[in-house]
Amino acid sequence: MKNVLSLMVVLALFFTGSACLAADGMYVKGIVKYVMPADPSIEHINTDMDNGYGWGAALGWTFNQFRVEGEITTQKTDFDAIGIVGDDRAPVGIGSGDIRMTTYMVNGYFDIPVSNGFSFYFTGGLGYGTATVSIYNVDDDDSGFAWKGGLGMSYAFNDNMAMDLGWEYVSMEDADLDVTVSDLYTNNIVAAFRYTF
Repeated sequence: MKNVLSLMVVLALFFTGSACLAADGMYVKGIVKYVMPADPSIEHINTDMDNGYGWGAALGWTFNQFRVEGEITTQKTDFDAIGIVGDDRAPVGIGSGDIRMTTYMVNGYFDIPVSNGFSFYFTGGLGYGTATVSIYNVDDDDSGFAWKGGLGMSYAFNDNMAMDLGWEYVSMEDADLDVTVSDLYTNNIVAAFRYTF
């Protein structure tokens, strides 16, 4: 993850000269994610999670170097293995089980123009989310506060079309599940396509 963030910073510093952003106005955005979850503890169970995927959409408005949007996304990661808290034995592989998170957020972006259509962005979001944990005889879902932060690079093909590629941290640590779940967060690589009207 540190290598990915370092590459983004180097690219931002490398490009110099005239820069441009997508035009101001309303936009729609399609989103895909590569999801790298934490390994949450559920009651007295430690887990090993597989990486997963996610997708979503957003509707927003661009003005100058700022973007504000409403976003809906969902993501899914599967359990790979589980073990008992305090047990030194290796976790045991399991055949099924997953965690799904769906978030409804208001996000803000600040774009820093760099060169030739490229820009560097910082983002943060607040909202509401639902989490579903399914493993063996546990099948629990609930909702709560969700938030995220991230950064990345954008490229504007023209005044209407642009792409984002970046990293985000998404957390639902405060979800009020019937079972005790800790470390309910993910690090994601996010790609998005924006069309401005």
